[in-house]
Amino acid sequence: MPVKIIHPDHVEIVGLGHVLLTAPHATSRDADIHTGPIVEEAALTSRSYAVIGKVSGEFLDLSRIQSARSEFRKSIEGFLAEDGIRYLLDIRGKNEPGVDIGIAAGQSCSDSTTELVRSRLVKDFTVKMNSEYKGDESGSIVTSYNRKDAKGNFVVETIQLEFGHDERQFQREKVISDISEIADILNGRLLASRAD
Repeated sequence: MPVKIIHPDHVEIVGLGHVLLTAPHATSRDADIHTGPIVEEAALTSRSYAVIGKVSGEFLDLSRIQSARSEFRKSIEGFLAEDGIRYLLDIRGKNEPGVDIGIAAGQSCSDSTTELVRSRLVKDFTVKMNSEYKGDESGSIVTSYNRKDAKGNFVVETIQLEFGHDERQFQREKVISDISEIADILNGRLLASRAD
């Protein structure tokens, strides 16, 4: 059973496997409503690791949000360094309907991982690919944590999934199920590749 660790500005879930789910801090309930609880439930269902930022009006204070983001990033770095994380799925909310998959083409994750995620989500949602993803003003998780070895093979693959408001509110169970299934498939794929 995963272990939940509560920090002042975020929550960590210590799980199993090689997938880390993240839900960054939100400055208002409108920004990423439901995203944190969705990621928490998906992590518990798939027994994955997770780092979940808290939603708080306190984050309107610039120094407070910078401190919270710093602690959030330290938790991500800790899981990457100590727990063998190979896949990081950054889950966010958006106002528009559908699901956006954000990758930095060829830089954040392999084509096979992108296709695996896309093919699973397209079964339940309208999916749009954003392969020109550059990050945002707060320092993108997708472009900050991907890593390659000396041969150019991915050591850590990162991908951002943005779920629309309607999906998060009215199709919550499908969102949780799909994220959990993607984590399970990625873990299974990694185990199969190591057995070869």
